[in-house]
Amino acid sequence: MKRNLIFALFLIVIVWGCKSSKKTSQAGVYKLEKQMASGGGKDTVYARTQIKIFTDDHFAYAGMAPDSSVGFGVGTYKTDTGNRIVENNIYSSAALDSPKSFNLLIKSADSGYTQVIPAIQTLHGVKYDETEIYHKISSADTSKLDGVWKLDAAYTVKGKDTVKEKETQYKAFWGGHFMFLHRYPVDAAATKYKNGFGYGDFSLKSDTLTENEQLTSHATLMGRTYSIKINFKGSDEYSQVITDAKTNEQSVEIYKRLK
Repeated sequence: MKRNLIFALFLIVIVWGCKSSKKTSQAGVYKLEKQMASGGGKDTVYARTQIKIFTDDHFAYAGMAPDSSVGFGVGTYKTDTGNRIVENNIYSSAALDSPKSFNLLIKSADSGYTQVIPAIQTLHGVKYDETEIYHKISSADTSKLDGVWKLDAAYTVKGKDTVKEKETQYKAFWGGHFMFLHRYPVDAAATKYKNGFGYGDFSLKSDTLTENEQLTSHATLMGRTYSIKINFKGSDEYSQVITDAKTNEQSVEIYKRLK
C-alpha cells in the first residue's frame, strides 16, 4: 500500500513537471513602445516606429526611424521552457539572407512583452544590450492566409507588355493584421536598392482580400484600401492581382508559404 502511494505521487510529480515545462506561444501582433541600448553605464533611447508579428513558428518585423530609414527582418523562432526565444534570420535589411541567430530574453505580460538581446554588439570594447518593449495589438479571427509567405514571382502587365519585377518580398498575416517587407531596385540596372514595408488590417472573403494600409514607408500607400483578387493553389501557394483603375495596369504576385 505504501509503495503504491509513493508510486502515485511520483507520477503526479512527473505529470505536473511536464505541464509546467510546456512551451508557451508568442503568437500575436505587437507595436514597439520603446527601444533602448544599454552599455558602459549609459542608456540610449531610440525613436522608432515598428510592428512585429509572431505566427506559431515564424516572425516578421518592420519599422522606420525618424530619418525614414527602414529596417526589417523575417525568420523562424523557437521558445524554450523558460523565458527565452531563439530567432533565426531568413532575410533582413541588415544581413539579407545570411544565417544569423539571436537569443532573446522575454518577459511577458497581459499588455505585451519586453525583449532583451544581451551583448547585441560591441563598440570600443563595450558590450551593449538592446531592450525593446512591445504593446500587444488585439487580433481578429484566424484566416487561411495566417502565416508568413515569400514572393515567388512578380510582374506587371500593361496592354501587351509584361515586365518581370526583381524585388525580394515577404508577407505576414496573423489575426486580421498583415505586413509586407521588401527590398527593391530603384534603377533599371538593379544596382541600387531600397528597403520598404507596409502594415495594416485585412479581411478575406471568398476570393477577395481587402487590405487597409495603416503604417508604411511608402507615402502614396498610406491610408489606402486595396481590394485584391486572390487565387489559392492548395494551402501553400496563392496569387494576387491588383488592377489600377486609372491606367488599367495589373500587378501580379505569386506567393509561397514558408515552412
